[in-house]
Amino acid sequence: MASLVEQRFVEEILTNEGARLLTNQEAAFAARLHFHSKNIVARREAEVSSGAAYSGKLALTHTAYERFLDLKAMKYGSKIVRRNRKIHNRFIWGHFNSIAYRLANDFTENIAARIRSELENK
Repeated sequence: MASLVEQRFVEEILTNEGARLLTNQEAAFAARLHFHSKNIVARREAEVSSGAAYSGKLALTHTAYERFLDLKAMKYGSKIVRRNRKIHNRFIWGHFNSIAYRLANDFTENIAARIRSELENK
């Protein structure tokens, strides 16, 4: 039972942080980008898969050009355009640190009892 509880805890943390990342990043998109088709927002998703105890995987899917919008300088022919939008790496690494901290510190007896009761009620 402890293994199922730990698995569910990891899945909850990853699901929560994935959703939080998408909403925080969408707010940054709205503040820093001028949308034409909103394709960059519509094609993002966070998918969680869980494995054995204390293992899980958060897979983020996004358009390829989202990563390039984060670069400080881009070259368009002979013209160099310098922009630092901070819309990709800042959120990915910030939420990575949050996930690591929560996995290390948030698993308490109260959380384990709550998850155990949810599993028994199913």
